Amino acid sequence: MDGDEQAERSTAVERLRGVARADARDGVEGTLELQRALEFLEKLDLRILREIERELARPDNMIASPALGAHGGLTAFLGTRYAAAFPASRYHPSTPVPQIRARLLDTLVFREIRIAHGGTMFDRSVRGVQGALGLSPRDSLADTGFPEYGAPSVFLLLDVAASFATVQLSRTSAHITASMGYSGMDAYADALDACHFMTTPFAKHLLRSRPDPGKLVAMAARGRLDGFGISPTDIDGDRLLAELSKLRDRLPELSGAYSTWGPTGNAGRRQPPDTAGREDEIRTSFVVSRRPGRPRTAGEAEQNHLSRRSWALLVQEHRTQLATVLAVAAIAVFWWSARAASLELSGRLIALAAVMGAVAGAALVALLDSRAQAFFRAAEGLSMYMVLQGRRDAQFLGPLLTLRPDLFAGARHAGLPRLVTVVVERNGVLFLGRGTCPPVVAAFHWLHVPPITAPEDPPARLGRRKHRVAFDVRRDGTEVVLGFPLERAKVAWTQRSYLENKPLEAVLALLQGLRHTWALSPLGAPNGGEDVDTSERLRLLSGAEPVAGTRWEQEALDWESGPRPPLELAGAAAARREQLVLGVVAVLMALGCVLVPPLLALLAN
Repeated sequence: MDGDEQAERSTAVERLRGVARADARDGVEGTLELQRALEFLEKLDLRILREIERELARPDNMIASPALGAHGGLTAFLGTRYAAAFPASRYHPSTPVPQIRARLLDTLVFREIRIAHGGTMFDRSVRGVQGALGLSPRDSLADTGFPEYGAPSVFLLLDVAASFATVQLSRTSAHITASMGYSGMDAYADALDACHFMTTPFAKHLLRSRPDPGKLVAMAARGRLDGFGISPTDIDGDRLLAELSKLRDRLPELSGAYSTWGPTGNAGRRQPPDTAGREDEIRTSFVVSRRPGRPRTAGEAEQNHLSRRSWALLVQEHRTQLATVLAVAAIAVFWWSARAASLELSGRLIALAAVMGAVAGAALVALLDSRAQAFFRAAEGLSMYMVLQGRRDAQFLGPLLTLRPDLFAGARHAGLPRLVTVVVERNGVLFLGRGTCPPVVAAFHWLHVPPITAPEDPPARLGRRKHRVAFDVRRDGTEVVLGFPLERAKVAWTQRSYLENKPLEAVLALLQGLRHTWALSPLGAPNGGEDVDTSERLRLLSGAEPVAGTRWEQEALDWESGPRPPLELAGAAAARREQLVLGVVAVLMALGCVLVPPLLALLAN
């Protein structure tokens, strides 16, 4: 800041200090508000001071309104709403000053968007746009977004985000009533978390094509926004059109006031980086479902099934369309085969071909569903808390070879199947082998697995990015990261909305929590003499004390190397037979479309 700007800032601070003193209330609370406001003014830069003075000059300025400040006026606006967040209290931790400044600047710069769409979802909309553009949520959207993308683009994204957020919240909170009491607060928090109004793919689409409000409403009605990760989209189209149309014509005028904040050249038309929007990408990469059937116990009622989106899941979700497509394909194959065999097709033969194609599609869908449900049925008997299933790849086998080279003697993949099942126990994790009664191929105690992380893979050229769960194994002076792409997981005793919105984070949080079960007494065990051991174990798990040389390290080594009988997977044999029958049916129907016409022609001749 040069000398002229410093002088301008000092002058602006003095003017605003005078306004604050004139607005101050009498009494102890008024004195405290004034003191906080004057202290906060000294921490503001020239850009924010200019915005405050511009707001005060408006006839409808929101600073004088009691909607933001508790009693209206600059003193209450700064001293109560913003500066009061400096000290920590029993209700909230201390907020860093830069974050408070950023929040204040965004409130002033995007005031028209806040007034037009309401303040309930404004802060969430700002953070949503920041996440979609790959900007830090701790900084100001105006300060960081305008230089990167230009003010017109940021205003457009925030206006669309706030419009969708407002309408989505009215949809997700429609079931909440005053009679729900305290449970209504939890339901309202879930309703807020269920609104997904801005993602990186959606931001790229908006920046590239800049659709008008009518086109956005039509895209939402046809379900095209689901592919961008926007949900829910079954919302009131008329209200959405009204929200989107409130400021669309005024956006060039509103953003024009901040043209000097923007980039130079063509930088304003750039797209978000590939690293942006990882949380939304993870959320849309997994599907959460309840345990099928009526729960018999509280544990079954708290079970959730987490599945990665893949072509198999896509086929199961569109089974009706698949049956139609395969019926048409079967008719085409049947016609080609009949023409090659010089057989004249009749209506009955065409109907037969369609039925065979539909049966093949139904068998394929049932086969894929049986393979997925077989894992979840087996997981119920393996662990009451969590069972993971990940894909075996080179990044997993390499570290395992370093840890356990004996497993690869005469076995290329160490006896592990293509989809590796990981059972989470009280003492550690077990990696299971092949078969309906799989052996335990490898086991690692919690003392040897201090952190559990989710490393980020580079963006994939084709398909979705892999999301890995990694166990950082430290044993015998060797430290390797044993990770695999997560495909499925049986998760229990965690909030469903948390699992839906942040699936990978929820899995890691539950794994970290289960690590500490080793430090506690087993269920049903007497508690005598366990207090000292519990505290010592907790210190070892936290890394406060070294593990080497303790009696617990020997216990961990004995547990890892101890003999274990093969585990019996519940329903595995029946599932294997069912999958064999379904596979045979699908193959026979496919072969029938090719072989039936020549056979009929042979019989006719």
